[in-house]
Amino acid sequence: MSKPASLWQLTLRDVYSGDVVRSYGGGETRGRVDVSWDGRTAAGRQVPNGRYSWHLAAGTADGQGEDLSLTGVVSVTGGRPAWRDMAGNDTQGDLLAMDPAGLVSMYRGTGYGELSARIAGTGAKFAPSSVLVPFGDVNADGCADVLARVGDQLRAYRPGCDKVVSASSPYTVIGSGWGQYDVLTSPGDANGDGYTDLVARQASTGDVYFYAGTADHRVKTRARIGTDWKLYKKLVGAGDLNHDGRGDLLGVDASGVLWRYYSTSTGGVTARVKAGNGWGVYSSLVGIGDLSGDGCADLVARDTAGKLFAYDSTCTGLYGSRRLVGSGGWNGFKALF
Repeated sequence: MSKPASLWQLTLRDVYSGDVVRSYGGGETRGRVDVSWDGRTAAGRQVPNGRYSWHLAAGTADGQGEDLSLTGVVSVTGGRPAWRDMAGNDTQGDLLAMDPAGLVSMYRGTGYGELSARIAGTGAKFAPSSVLVPFGDVNADGCADVLARVGDQLRAYRPGCDKVVSASSPYTVIGSGWGQYDVLTSPGDANGDGYTDLVARQASTGDVYFYAGTADHRVKTRARIGTDWKLYKKLVGAGDLNHDGRGDLLGVDASGVLWRYYSTSTGGVTARVKAGNGWGVYSSLVGIGDLSGDGCADLVARDTAGKLFAYDSTCTGLYGSRRLVGSGGWNGFKALF
């Protein structure tokens, strides 16, 4: 009697989100393997639009023959907008820039590591002291929206797809008391629950607080995740740096050292890890999301001469060498977001 064909144990792993979707095959496998994915995590949450790496591994249950290992990339569209995709369903991160008068412009990510030409806003100007935070989709129109601190209020603005946010865009007031913070930034989805989150640093104490996002424009009660972080001249929401499905933080200290904090499932952060030197030359640092089209969360930095550089993430918590994406004139903006 001939020996039966090998039995295969099959696993489809979504490397980007850190969740695992499993499909187990029993009986004999004779050259055809059908594995599908509905664009959701193992917990049933829809992943954001973007590029996702997959790994299919099959081992022979009887120990005979060669194991199988395949990898590839699949693109997800038509679902939740990617973090910082304000233009609409192109999966790319976009950059906001505010001039000294409070007019906001947008630069769209091209997917090739560059930024589009300036798209100047046409609506009312913000007070120049306002702080903008590109956020998640708070009204389910398929595009990321923008939080703004205006005076002491935090507001959720809904400019609409491919429109530049302005003070006249529709908004909902989240609450008052936000003037106590000297840093407001979004790391993306930090706790992995499918909603974009917010991080704030209290000016008086340097303590850092995590605000979990919700399905609408609200945020949950704050939780303290760090004490006395005044040592950081810049604190930046960086997006998911290591493809574990959670958005992370970066800090630049007074010596220009860049530090990395990975987020945890509770919204807290791991112990910091040194990520580089020489970052004190930059007057602005923005976690822009995916600029290069490879599914990794990138970074842009403006130096004191007004040049803009991009750092492509390697998806391992590190960045490649910087690239010039703006040759000058970026000092004309009061702030980049």
